[in-house]
Amino acid sequence: MSISRLSTLVLAACSLLFSLSVTAASSKRIERSIDASDLTHIDFEISVAEIDIQVYDGDIIELDIYLREDRGWWPFGRADIDDIDLQVERGSTSLDLRLDEDDIQQDWRVRLPAHLAVSMEVGVGEIDLDGLENDLLMELGVGSLQVNVADIDFESVRVSTGVGDSSLRGFGDDTDNERNFVGADSHYFGDGEFEIDVEVGVGEARVIRR
Repeated sequence: MSISRLSTLVLAACSLLFSLSVTAASSKRIERSIDASDLTHIDFEISVAEIDIQVYDGDIIELDIYLREDRGWWPFGRADIDDIDLQVERGSTSLDLRLDEDDIQQDWRVRLPAHLAVSMEVGVGEIDLDGLENDLLMELGVGSLQVNVADIDFESVRVSTGVGDSSLRGFGDDTDNERNFVGADSHYFGDGEFEIDVEVGVGEARVIRR
């Protein structure tokens, strides 16, 4: 193959890559309002995201999810952001929300009714949950988590990190924060109704009662 022929093919390939990067959508916003008056439980399954959840006294789940294309330069094999959507499954008393694409960046802003128990599984993320006054079951692979709970008592609070740090604050003298060689475990047992159970593989986790 001649040098001029090779140069032509290289230029054509570069033009194709540029064309794909220009024509493909680079961001998308998903907004939903969901009536939760008859629900008792919500489950999140998210791959990689920054998540901000505000608990409030109401009956509507309000979602504002901003998706951004991954910054990697190679476009092949990536999901088209236009084709990605939130998966919603509603049961008689529960709601499952899933967005498990791991080659996009996700920013979640959620307003959550206080009467809902929460389960959440996140691969990699930074999570801030404010105003919790119900059950919480949380699994985070890598990242950081802060949960600010309402000024109520809980039956039990357990926070564990495989590698990293955990802490409970504001729960009184019955709090036990233990560090081991690479991880940490924090426990509290009270007289309340609800339970918090948090596991983080690598990272930091804090639960604070104010």
